[in-house]
Amino acid sequence: MNADLSCLVDPETKSPLHVRDGWLENDRGTRYPIVDGIPRFVPPENYARAFGDQWQRFPLTQHDSHAGLRRGVDRLTRCLRGQLSEVRGKRVLEAGAGAGRFSEILLGAGAVLHSFDYSGSVDVIAANSGRHEALTLFQGDIRQIPCARESYDYVICLGVIQHTPDPHASMRSLWSHVKPGGALVIDQYRWTWWNSLPPPLGEGLPPYRWYVLRLPPEQQYAAVERIFEFWYPIVWRFRDSRFMQILLSRFSPLAVIYPKYGLRDAQMYREWMLLMLHDALTDHYKHLCTPREMRRFLESLGAVDIVVTTGGNGVEAFCRKPG
Repeated sequence: MNADLSCLVDPETKSPLHVRDGWLENDRGTRYPIVDGIPRFVPPENYARAFGDQWQRFPLTQHDSHAGLRRGVDRLTRCLRGQLSEVRGKRVLEAGAGAGRFSEILLGAGAVLHSFDYSGSVDVIAANSGRHEALTLFQGDIRQIPCARESYDYVICLGVIQHTPDPHASMRSLWSHVKPGGALVIDQYRWTWWNSLPPPLGEGLPPYRWYVLRLPPEQQYAAVERIFEFWYPIVWRFRDSRFMQILLSRFSPLAVIYPKYGLRDAQMYREWMLLMLHDALTDHYKHLCTPREMRRFLESLGAVDIVVTTGGNGVEAFCRKPG
């Protein structure tokens, strides 16, 4: 990782920070710890704890380099409107990096990458991509990003906004860090009638999520595993029956990704489906939007060249800040 932390500023005052005795400190004496080489601007216990635990358990599952796929690079290329090659030598801010699935791709494409997550998954990113000197890594809050405003050619946030307390506040914060002429790349879960109706009229996931989120954090993963072990044999047995998958989806919380994900073998499908179930049942916040709502909000920010589509996690958007 890049040991030069001069790009970081105080998240509240935006004043410069200096490294002193293993801390980052501003001129007023406010201090932020550096733990295992990673600056930490948020407390270790927070609403994203489950995601940090998740990526510790599945550190490489969704990485293209591990799975032998192009799912990550195809999604990132699509969200960048085919401009992945344009990040070479550019300053890129990646918000909510998880285990570093897209960090790996951005670094491979030559980006000067400043990456962060609210959870402890930054330690997983350090293990996966910490050898890259172009990577500056920190643990921070999307609503108070410890970086200078209007200083990034690209601000990228995929798979994150729906899990934050206030999606509009998160997007405003991201937008404030895009430089004039730069681009914002985001997505959010999509609202549909299907995911708004209770089972059996809609999807079967909500009751399970309600149950898991009311357990103590240390018991949630075991609960997810129990739910998975009950439903997975049934879902997998009928994986080739479209009718049965539609029927099961009204009661089962499992995402059916066979065969469209093109994974290597049954074990890989099992691992991905367990990861996706944990992700779906333990997120503290789950905010949905429509493509129209996304476009209207970006227009309210003053964005131009707005492209809003459906795909991937739901609603994907690309826009630019006027130069």
